[in-house]
Amino acid sequence: MPNWLKKSLVVLISILTFGMVTPQDLLADQPKNDSQSPKTFSSMESDTVVAETVITVSSKEELIENLMDDAQKITSEKLGQRVMPRIEREFQSQVLPEMEKVISSLVHEYTPSEYHHLIISPAIGKGDGERIFHIMDEQTREDVLCFHVRRDQPPLEGFTFNFHYHTQKDHFESHNMLSSIYWGKDTPPKFGSKLLH
Repeated sequence: MPNWLKKSLVVLISILTFGMVTPQDLLADQPKNDSQSPKTFSSMESDTVVAETVITVSSKEELIENLMDDAQKITSEKLGQRVMPRIEREFQSQVLPEMEKVISSLVHEYTPSEYHHLIISPAIGKGDGERIFHIMDEQTREDVLCFHVRRDQPPLEGFTFNFHYHTQKDHFESHNMLSSIYWGKDTPPKFGSKLLH
């Protein structure tokens, strides 16, 4: 197989799988050419180098850790700089552990050949809608788990943030509670609001 075709396949597969799979064996039998100067590299070769540096997930535990890191960042951005600092302690102690249990349970339902396809959906929740983020199966392009936050105001009780999730198992019908965090009597700022200096 010609080198240019091998490299093209590596780039194509890496792009289609968002870097989760890089077919190293296609390039494994290539001889090294030390006499080649950096000036002779084609743009296709430089793309291959970028694709090969993408971190691939090697275990379910690593995937869970990566999803949780992203979940925490996305949720912080969703809540914004005016909401997050005020509820951060409760969020860290109540919401994140429950979120991790749910994500861990989801990942462990998948076989070793399937769990690599779980990713956070590129459509992140912005504005005052409930959506924080969804986890989707990259192959089917379908959501499998949806994390949301809703601002509630029970009569005479003040405002709370209701963190919950929906699953594909029941066609996203049920609200599954993660935690409810009390805000106070004053109206919370809009999601994503920044601190004013």
